[in-house]
Amino acid sequence: MNWDDIIIDASATDTGMRRRNNQDSHATVRAPNRETWRQRGHLFMVADGMGAHAVGELASKMACDLIPHNYMKAKSGTAGEAISKAFRDVSRLINGRAAVNRDFQGMGTTCSALLLLPEGALVAHVGDSRVYRVRDGRIDQLSFDHSLVWELIRRNHLTAEQAKVSIPKNVITRSLGPEADIEVDLEGPLAVQPGDAFLLCSDGLSGPVTDPELGAFAGNFHPRDACRYLLQLANLRGGYDNITVQIVRLGPWVDPESGETENQDPAAKSGKDANGRGRPSWMDRLVDRFTGPKALQTLAPDEENHYRSCDCAIDEKLIRSLLKLVEEVREGAISKAWSLDWTALSAHRKKLADARESGNAWVALREIGELICLLGQAGRFHSKSPVS
Repeated sequence: MNWDDIIIDASATDTGMRRRNNQDSHATVRAPNRETWRQRGHLFMVADGMGAHAVGELASKMACDLIPHNYMKAKSGTAGEAISKAFRDVSRLINGRAAVNRDFQGMGTTCSALLLLPEGALVAHVGDSRVYRVRDGRIDQLSFDHSLVWELIRRNHLTAEQAKVSIPKNVITRSLGPEADIEVDLEGPLAVQPGDAFLLCSDGLSGPVTDPELGAFAGNFHPRDACRYLLQLANLRGGYDNITVQIVRLGPWVDPESGETENQDPAAKSGKDANGRGRPSWMDRLVDRFTGPKALQTLAPDEENHYRSCDCAIDEKLIRSLLKLVEEVREGAISKAWSLDWTALSAHRKKLADARESGNAWVALREIGELICLLGQAGRFHSKSPVS
């Protein structure tokens, strides 16, 4: 990667439908200059606090405030060494805070960080918040869940199917705070490509939303819109926990329906250079920037460690599944007389029907996303209403 590469990111967080306060936190720290970029890159982070009352909220905030600060100011060591030390230092601080106050017992937080560095992407991870990468119609989970379910499966004590029905999903085996010393998982550096989308999230999102759904939205929409769609999708499915999502896209975004692809690149629009030869498009030049002689790709794709991987293309199965959910919620909204913009909802349903008839799957999923947002926001308001 290079200092001037285009990176688009967005974040969203919500208490969900059942919790009174939000114990999730997130952070984004861009390198302020070229020299800092060479040493530390850009940092993106999600944390999910644990503990009674407000102590989980405090723990996750400490992680997202102090880890980026300590990491960026580190004067020595590689990026991997610096981020691991920052994790460990904050774990000791949280542990010490809990030791001197009885009300803070059980205080802890998960923490997952993505570093975008000259040599590629590096993941630092403790807990069960996740880091995914979406590329070419596939979503790969880059982080290992430090949970009882995943540990038992890894040790071959249970199959994945057995674990689903016999083990609580929320039992965490590793987090910042409960222990003063903590082991930090590092993944990478991983090679990056233009168009890659990285998704960081708490289990309030990865629990109710499937990997194919995460990948379809994160990989095919602007990060700002994808975050909206996914957050409200989790709420429509119950919103049982706090929800946080962060999406980081490498390279520019062009809306497939905008018709602005050529307008963004005058050279591509003319199609010729000074000698009459065809000029490379903005995408060709971006690919060259990432894969040319100056780019450092430390791992080939087949050498990477993916903890889970699956297809996430926009297909009819996905459309039907999400449409069924939307229609069920819409019918419930009608019967309960929810207050929402019914005119806008009807307009999006019409666009969805037209897109399905014409075979435009991307537009169909976009309209489903907008319907999810309308219904999710209305449902959240209704659930908090004193008369509900």
